[in-house]
Amino acid sequence: MKYFAISLLIGGLTIANDLNFSFLQARSGQEVYETFCDSCHGPNGRGASRETNLFADRRRLKTADEELLNSILDGKGDIMPGYSNVLTYEEAQNVLEYIRETLKRRPND
Repeated sequence: MKYFAISLLIGGLTIANDLNFSFLQARSGQEVYETFCDSCHGPNGRGASRETNLFADRRRLKTADEELLNSILDGKGDIMPGYSNVLTYEEAQNVLEYIRETLKRRPND
């Protein structure tokens, strides 16, 4: 029985190594933004109103990461839903970086 368990364990590891688990990788910030954020915040992050414009209050994006990540994951009251049920923490970090590093450089469309 002991040898069977060891064989099973080794065999299981071999099978696991042969499988492709790439679907478990976190989505990129751009992919997350285009999927979940674009519909309200627009393709350039400026939205249709002051409430949905990510750049209307310049201080907002200088807020500590943790506070912004909480807004992404837990939402902002009635203004914005939370996405903790569909995003991982890493994906929330990726989208925050995308907004800060990529969208802030885009011209207004």
